[in-house]
Amino acid sequence: MERRFVTVNGRQVHYARAGHGGPARLPVVLLHASPGDWRPLRELAAELARSFTVYALDTPGHGGSDPLPAPDPDMAGYGAALGETLTALGLERVHLYGTHTGAKIALSLAAARPELVASLVLDGVGVSTPEERADQLAHYLPPVEPRSDGGHLVAAWHQVRNMFLYWPWYDERAASRLAAAPPPASYLHEVTTGLLEAGANYPLAYRAAFTCDPVPLLARLTVPTLVLASPADPLHAHLARLPAHRLQLETSASGTPALASRIHTHATSHAPTGAVPSDAAPPGTAGRVEGVSHRYIPTRLGQLLVRAAGPADRSGRPLVILPPAPASGRAVTDLLAEAGRHRPAFALDLPGTGGSDLTAWPGSGPRDGLPGTGGSGPAARLGSGPRDDLPGTGGSYLAAEAGSGLRDGIALAVGDALDALGVDGADIYGIGAGAVVAVAVARLGNGRVRALALGGLPDPAVLTESEARARTPDLVPDEHGTHLLRAWHLVRDGGLATGPPELPGGRPDLAELHRRTLDLARSWRTYAAAFRAAAAWPGEPPVPVVAADPVWDPFTAGAVRAVPGHDGTGGVASLLKALDDAAG
Repeated sequence: MERRFVTVNGRQVHYARAGHGGPARLPVVLLHASPGDWRPLRELAAELARSFTVYALDTPGHGGSDPLPAPDPDMAGYGAALGETLTALGLERVHLYGTHTGAKIALSLAAARPELVASLVLDGVGVSTPEERADQLAHYLPPVEPRSDGGHLVAAWHQVRNMFLYWPWYDERAASRLAAAPPPASYLHEVTTGLLEAGANYPLAYRAAFTCDPVPLLARLTVPTLVLASPADPLHAHLARLPAHRLQLETSASGTPALASRIHTHATSHAPTGAVPSDAAPPGTAGRVEGVSHRYIPTRLGQLLVRAAGPADRSGRPLVILPPAPASGRAVTDLLAEAGRHRPAFALDLPGTGGSDLTAWPGSGPRDGLPGTGGSGPAARLGSGPRDDLPGTGGSYLAAEAGSGLRDGIALAVGDALDALGVDGADIYGIGAGAVVAVAVARLGNGRVRALALGGLPDPAVLTESEARARTPDLVPDEHGTHLLRAWHLVRDGGLATGPPELPGGRPDLAELHRRTLDLARSWRTYAAAFRAAAAWPGEPPVPVVAADPVWDPFTAGAVRAVPGHDGTGGVASLLKALDDAAG
């Protein structure tokens, strides 16, 4: 699926898009449950994309979507925001599907603006009594508070897993036990990391859903509506609480193909007569966002997530920042924003890290097997057995050797992103593994790079291929969530070796450790790729080099060498001046 952002009243909404419904078929919009983001709807979207253009949106404050400006929005606010998003996407009318919290958001929009909704499917609609509502608001939403031992990660995993074992999840009496078995660990992982990513925002949509009584909204509906729930859904019992004389109520068959088929039948049964536009051309970031904005760029290795900041007139030589992989661009957000006060600035999540894909795989020789290069060299070695899919697909985990093919493939993908951004003659600031990739990008030539700023450059004499593999162990999700603890202590132990990020007063910055752990957990299949690529030194830089302040990097503990060149340490202003001096 293609991922994109659209700007709505100064905030960004993240969505995934797939399929092409043709000129006479309206698109289908999918809204996910809480907690989490669009990812658990991936299979449903793929099924529906055979017949429709499909949009899967992240709820405000979840996934890649900015939160709503109101401190405690109600369901009417979420519904209105959805309508604004559809307008920004150029969607005049849609078929709408929502599950759990997403169902109430869809219901709120359909009741308020029926002209936008051709048909409506509500999957799991909660109808709580006042006593149930008070109990849920009191116990359902524990805060995410990072702990030094990583126990908050296990608590979140237990909370999500219990959602499939008990209703409500915190009531572990036998009478509250659900009959169905919990879903696979990979599914639990997506929901749990979605909760952890949302952090303080995840209770907001839940509270709006718990306090929303759907019955009056259902009574106002003029849109053809199907309300369903699977027998395994704890809200299946709530079908009996709904006004059956006004609605089409069903027990849904289990499985994604059956659900997709039912949505397809309902949508096509209520399609408008006459030819209608399927949807608008998919926009990128529309409008201006204050501060740091986000967008996705297609490359030969998959989509890369790019953060951008800069002057309104976009004047000045661009600065491109490559983070200390496996960290994402979140690690350099403050640096990006400060640099953006002076010139156009971009931070790229390297392929396989953070929000960036690694869905195509470089060959083991230089540029072999890369789409668009004509090579067909041997593939990089993956782990044996059932995880032999391409990284980022199925259940595979990266077990490839580090090497020049991996490094050069990543560098070429970064070059693709720079070309798509229209960046030419830029300065690149690389940190840790990002510094090695920066040198490899400069060695591609083509005039893309005028000068390099390198901070925390890994020493190839210390960071060998075997050492790089040892520092990036298997993080495959397991049934009990212990892989999250492995990720936490991997980051924390690296911090103890390099000096952890600290708050005033000398206490460890647990929030930063939490963010870095989520970078690993979110891209567990491929998080190791860019760091392992850093073990293959590309050769001397062909452009002037500036020594820069490194960003904290627990993965290069004991493996960092000094960077020769102009002195650009001492803050962003010194860095930019040194780059100007070096580039002439």
